[in-house]
Amino acid sequence: MEQDPTWVFNNLWTDEARFSLHGDVNNHNCRIWATSNPREYTQKPLHSPKVTAWCGFTGSFIVGPFFFETQSPVNGWITETVNAQRYLTLLRETVVPRLIQRGQISNVTFMQDGATSHTANPVKAFLIQTFGEDRIVSRRCRYPWPPRSPDLTPADFWLWGYLKSLVYLSGPSSLSELNDAIRREVSSIHPDMLHSAVAGFVTRLECLLPCGGGHGEHILV
Repeated sequence: MEQDPTWVFNNLWTDEARFSLHGDVNNHNCRIWATSNPREYTQKPLHSPKVTAWCGFTGSFIVGPFFFETQSPVNGWITETVNAQRYLTLLRETVVPRLIQRGQISNVTFMQDGATSHTANPVKAFLIQTFGEDRIVSRRCRYPWPPRSPDLTPADFWLWGYLKSLVYLSGPSSLSELNDAIRREVSSIHPDMLHSAVAGFVTRLECLLPCGGGHGEHILV
């Protein structure tokens, strides 16, 4: 960043997340303080249908969402688990062509977390062939992403929570409607919001410098 301050805004921050049809957002980090136990509960389906969405974005544009799903002649669209082959197919047939279409394939640095499906040998070989070793931030590559720092990224710190706060407002009643809601909210994200999200990442990095890269949970930025 000292050599090229614009580098971080040309980084393609990529990630996937699961969206439950019934809006089961993980509230593990939420805490409510009260003087007494409210003795309240909320009923939720034990196994709510889900979709898995992938997005990638820089400080100026967003690619996606793309969904890991397959069409069944009987049950319609079925959500698939993310494995190396499906992830490689997504990159080769959808993500990279979109970047080429936008004229950005030679400008961005590709970032991904260390999920096993992301770092399989065929995926790694394809990424190196496409971006070169100097423009990949990933485990098992020249520039690895810190394995215990997932929420530093704008995707984890902002994108998924932002989308999940909006997509359920329309009350989707099917996976198809949920997919449409995700697409609609992603398409409405303004480039200024993307730029601000990436700038927030820089601020978090600056907060980590005084503590030598240690825990910064007391800092909210």
